[in-house]
Amino acid sequence: MINNTKILYDEKVKSLAEKYENQGFRVFFQPKKDKLPFDLGNYQPDIIAIREGLSLVIEVKTNLSRVSVERLQALAEEVSKHQDWRFLLVTLEDIEAKSLPGTSERLPSWQDLADRFHEAHRLIENNEIEQAFKAAFLLLWSTFEGALRKRAVDVSIPIERFPIIGLLKHMYSLGELSISQFDFAQFCFEAWNSLAHGYIQSPYSGNVLEFDTLVSELLTEWTPDDQKESLTIRASHEFLNSVVNDGLAKAQKTYPLVESASQSADIDLINDSFIGMWSDRQDLADSTAWVRGVRENEWSKSHD
Repeated sequence: MINNTKILYDEKVKSLAEKYENQGFRVFFQPKKDKLPFDLGNYQPDIIAIREGLSLVIEVKTNLSRVSVERLQALAEEVSKHQDWRFLLVTLEDIEAKSLPGTSERLPSWQDLADRFHEAHRLIENNEIEQAFKAAFLLLWSTFEGALRKRAVDVSIPIERFPIIGLLKHMYSLGELSISQFDFAQFCFEAWNSLAHGYIQSPYSGNVLEFDTLVSELLTEWTPDDQKESLTIRASHEFLNSVVNDGLAKAQKTYPLVESASQSADIDLINDSFIGMWSDRQDLADSTAWVRGVRENEWSKSHD
């Protein structure tokens, strides 16, 4: 297995080096520290490809299971400080692309994504037509996935070429998605996967509207401040609210709410012993770091 992995790695590196050379890059294989154009500590890249206007520091991995994205994010941030330089992570599990990694690949702009988002709204407006909801759902997914990859590039997380499941997990692990957003995105992915591959799948209108809200929130949060004024993401919220209210009204007629037979007892949270029970836990001082560590530990176990 080790020999096979080494063979796959060597073949990938050799193939990339040849392709970059054919594109006019000067290519250096595993350059030593003193050969690097700037200080990257003890890090040794697999490839450096240099061309006027674009130079790449390239890390090659045979699979995603052992990728330390946090470490590579720090490297990507350092590389991006140097004009025309970019850090690139290439794996054998990357999404397929005709272009050479890091060269002519082009993600949509935030304006492109906003336009795509509004096109989905126009489809949702025809909420009496089932096919319109299906088309809106597919378009929303395209917007969502494009926004994930665009955000990863903007914050120097070098995973924009990852398959969607790996992309989702790492964006969640690094705090770009909340647990509820991550869970719902996985649910939507399963629906998208069935629909996109020809299976019978009719997204429930409530799920489409909830997905619409999620995409809207992420576009609003992730679009750089200097570009937000030119976008009209928020302007669509009045329209969305009208669609949501209309949909809820129809749903309540079809599926009336049932009141709970019992009411929860009043709880004195301030004096409850449950509150503050872990106040002496030093490892929880930084809750974000603690949660991130637990996630990465559990996921690494699943790949062992």
